[in-house]
Amino acid sequence: MNEEDIKIIKIPYGDKEMQAYIPATSFLFNGEMTKFSPIEDFERILLDKLEHPIGCEALKSQVKKDDKILILIDDNTRVTPVNKILPVLIKYLTNDMGIPLENIEVLTAPGTHRVMTEDEIVEKVGEEIFKTVKISQHDFTDKNALIDMGTIEANGMKFPIHVNKKVQEVDYIIGLGNIIPHSDAGYSGGGKIVQPGICGSATTSATHVAGALMERIPLGNIEDNPCRKGIEEVAKIVGLKFIINVVMTPDGEVTGVFAGDFIKAHREGAKLAAKVYGVKIPELADIVVVSSSPCDIDYWQAEKGLISAYFSVKKDGYIIFVAPCYEGLVHNHPKLIEWAKASYEESKNIVGKIPLDEDEADLVAADIAMGNARVRERAKILIVTEGLDDKEISILGYKKIGTLQEAVNYALKEIPGGKVGVLPRGGDCLPMIISATHMTSGK
Repeated sequence: MNEEDIKIIKIPYGDKEMQAYIPATSFLFNGEMTKFSPIEDFERILLDKLEHPIGCEALKSQVKKDDKILILIDDNTRVTPVNKILPVLIKYLTNDMGIPLENIEVLTAPGTHRVMTEDEIVEKVGEEIFKTVKISQHDFTDKNALIDMGTIEANGMKFPIHVNKKVQEVDYIIGLGNIIPHSDAGYSGGGKIVQPGICGSATTSATHVAGALMERIPLGNIEDNPCRKGIEEVAKIVGLKFIINVVMTPDGEVTGVFAGDFIKAHREGAKLAAKVYGVKIPELADIVVVSSSPCDIDYWQAEKGLISAYFSVKKDGYIIFVAPCYEGLVHNHPKLIEWAKASYEESKNIVGKIPLDEDEADLVAADIAMGNARVRERAKILIVTEGLDDKEISILGYKKIGTLQEAVNYALKEIPGGKVGVLPRGGDCLPMIISATHMTSGK
């Protein structure tokens, strides 16, 4: 085969890169994102956004000098530049507004993820903030840290509100976050810093199950999304007053800052996120090679790559899932492996009979497993990984392959002449089918 007859495909694997050779005639697309420039003078722009927010008055007009402020931040599974935002925000609150530093507390909002190590917290907030500002961690497994704020209804579903009790000990809540496509909530950011950020398992079960039961995976879909609606109703009751959300470039630079009302500012940010993370593909591929990048820490995060591949592959095609899963399957959700054994329809039937507050059932894990079931029922999955053992891979429904080249060879042998698409950043991309004859991403 001549050199011009060969196409080299490259894909991230953690901080490394894998590559494989395919026939040039088999190459269909490389789902790269559009280049966006980072903003200049981040501090100046952020201060301007605090003074001229979206959908509400300036932050200084809303907060009193003796108010107790709670700032919610995401965890180490998210790339929000908290260490850049917090110094500017806290200086604004203390120096410009005269709020005592002891009136400000930072609360990590990891949802049902594990709590962070001290080193991870320092990296997240920066050494100066770590030394000078009170920082607490939300742990959804600590029932004594939760309060019951009743029940709300959204899209015909009831959502119990079990939330960290610190929200009733403060006067004003600010949430920080990053906006990217999300398979349940449509997009991350906004009210998600409250739910699931600082909620108990029953509340998170409700919103996630609402997303899992939708007719189609709601990646990139905010409208008519009961998961997003539930999240925002919970955040409203809890008292989220103001958000500072960013949209990042794939290179980790801030390209947009959106501050203000947690719904209105989030919607504007989501518009930019769709442009930044959207990847246009000409048609569905027979074989999709997808990396979990940048969501490589464990399978719980890595599955986002599979969801992106779901919207890019033909029915009964192949997905080659390149995912290191450095910390294994998942933290805090041992039931995931049990839920993963069921088909999507089986899970739907079981979920409908389980009370949302039945912690032993772990309906949050059911949501992740149902997402996986939808993907594996659409396409066959080959996985290249070092973090999952053979039993886990078998229950998830995949076939383990040693290298990317071996996986590509296997898939092309099964589908001779198959068209190959590549999603280098499956963990946060939003596939958009150009052809009107095919489905589009999550919409």
